[in-house]
Amino acid sequence: MRLSTILNFCIFVFFTLLFVNDFFPHTTIAEILSKKIILLILVALVIVQIATDKGRYKKLSKKVYVGLTIYTVGLWIVLTLLGGESQIGLSFNSPIFYIIVLLLALDLLRVYRQSKREQSEEKAKQ
Repeated sequence: MRLSTILNFCIFVFFTLLFVNDFFPHTTIAEILSKKIILLILVALVIVQIATDKGRYKKLSKKVYVGLTIYTVGLWIVLTLLGGESQIGLSFNSPIFYIIVLLLALDLLRVYRQSKREQSEEKAKQ
């Protein structure tokens, strides 16, 4: 398995742990790994990821971008429905939630339209 794949998976796991730790701060995981420790690990993993890419810019595929966006919002919703309460104020009652969901929806619409435009340009070339 490639190092970048392992790093991406670890970043994904620690991002999820950070979310869970925020919504359920009194669990065993939260006592073992505080938000500060998880955040430091995330920063270190991102720095290692950037260093191993050696300056090469990798654009996320549209499917991965859409998947990560839906995962993040879905995780937010599921953790709230499980009875968790965000320590930083992420909730359905917060106008920030609706602003973020609206912005994400608009961004996903932009990505979809860009994909359709690229497909039509590709067909025109053929």
